[in-house]
Amino acid sequence: MNVKTLWRYLACALFGAVIAVLVMKLTDTTDHPPVTADESPHEEHKEHKDKKADESHEEHEGHEEHEATTSLIKMSPEQLKANGIRVEVATITPLAGSLKLPGQLGLNADQEARVISPVSGAVREIRVQTGAQVEKGSVLAMIESQELAEANAAYLNAKERTALAQLTFNREQELWQKKISAEQDYLQAKRNLAENQIEERSSRQKLLALGLSDGDLQSLKSGSHLARYALRAPLAGTVLSKELTLGEALGRDKVVFRLANLKTLWVDLTVPTEALTAIKAGQEVQVYNSDRTLTGTGKVVFIQPELSTASRSGSVRVVIDNRAGLWRAGMFVTATLETEKRTNVLNVPASAVQTVEGKSVVFVITPQGLQLRPVIIGDSNARRLTIVSGLQQGEQYVADGSFILKSELQKGEAEHEH
Repeated sequence: MNVKTLWRYLACALFGAVIAVLVMKLTDTTDHPPVTADESPHEEHKEHKDKKADESHEEHEGHEEHEATTSLIKMSPEQLKANGIRVEVATITPLAGSLKLPGQLGLNADQEARVISPVSGAVREIRVQTGAQVEKGSVLAMIESQELAEANAAYLNAKERTALAQLTFNREQELWQKKISAEQDYLQAKRNLAENQIEERSSRQKLLALGLSDGDLQSLKSGSHLARYALRAPLAGTVLSKELTLGEALGRDKVVFRLANLKTLWVDLTVPTEALTAIKAGQEVQVYNSDRTLTGTGKVVFIQPELSTASRSGSVRVVIDNRAGLWRAGMFVTATLETEKRTNVLNVPASAVQTVEGKSVVFVITPQGLQLRPVIIGDSNARRLTIVSGLQQGEQYVADGSFILKSELQKGEAEHEH
């Protein structure tokens, strides 16, 4: 084979290889069309991001729409009346000024008792526990006392001697009147009767001083439990503490029970000296706790004539009704007292204002329904509150029964969350 023929073969092979490469590229381009600028991965990511933004915006709008819906309550005038909800028109009227004073609830010391055993002895029964309600005269515990046994025995002996002396005196008196016996015998019998009567009265008074009643003494007989002493409640109330155990040896100086009648409590208020002249005994006072969930009415019963040496402020005592048992001794409270000074302001009853999420609110009548509206409270007195902003003169609002609407609103929010 010559050189020319060899070059011809090499040229054919090279040409075939080039053709094969071109065919392969053409086939790959047909299967995978080129990505245009409009369909780049960057644009696809952007479209996905825009879609999420639209969905988030729609969700936010839905949330705002829900808030607007839940702050409205739709009730007809008939429904308002049926639920005892009273509507008034906001007006500017004269409002008495007030003093707002801090204080603390305490037990009514006139209705509190610390019970001690007037006799020494051993505890045999405990009939009440802490928290129990007792009536005046109820048996709290039974004490077995040697001291009481001796006092009972002395009274019974004196009673028997008095009865015997009485019989002797009656006989001697009859004999002396008939001139049968001497006058000396009659006078001796009379003197013995008087001495025994004195001894009986003395032993009787000792038992009464130990806490026994006339009924206890009348039922006292020889052979009965002379050493058993019933420790009784001196007043009706609640057992606040119990400091004794079965078998314990009691002395006379230990407080074993603490009782208190909790139907009334005292509120001790701290009053600036310049405000003392505005307070009078018998004056009505509105008392409420920190979040106004508890309110009550009391009366001034005592104005301390002396100032505190530490704060140079006065003190006023208020008694408050606690028959419902909602107030607790030790609670910090605020009390408001009305003064004679009056100013023209936009004001509403205290019952119109509720607290929602830490804000003062009222329910305003609108065409869409009862709208929850935040308000700012200014100077107020015990019964009415000044509205600084949030309510306009002439608007209708719920004056009484707003707590019912607050409950309905909270109920609706709870149902939406579930």
